[in-house]
Amino acid sequence: METTSSEKVTDYKISQLGIVVKDMEKTAKFLEKLGIGPFPTIETEVPGGKVKIGIYQQGDLQIELIQPLEGDTIHSKWLKQKGEGLHHVSYHCKDIEKELKNLEKIGVKILDRGEIFGVKWAYLDTQEKCGFILELGQWPEE
Repeated sequence: METTSSEKVTDYKISQLGIVVKDMEKTAKFLEKLGIGPFPTIETEVPGGKVKIGIYQQGDLQIELIQPLEGDTIHSKWLKQKGEGLHHVSYHCKDIEKELKNLEKIGVKILDRGEIFGVKWAYLDTQEKCGFILELGQWPEE
């Protein structure tokens, strides 16, 4: 379903660019030469498997590198189908459940969702419309 600017669901703030990579260390090392980094890493379980995540925070924006490690995850599928590159653009929202209901009303479906380190997140089915996944994230109350 198409929307016009007057039918905007809500205002979001871009908080993260998620990039799927084959080799975390190689990519992080190159980006650090460009002044983008460092990328402290963790390994974590996600729906369907395990990934290594490296996050660089620059002001209000995070650059997240995601390397699939095990299983059949949304990230490993993306890497097989599309290769390395931009996977998702994440937007911060205050009430993820409310926003997901609003998006459902205009036909946007959820691909995957979960919670990691207190952050609730949902990947939205937007690949055909914009070439990447939109993600909503709700951080714990401060």
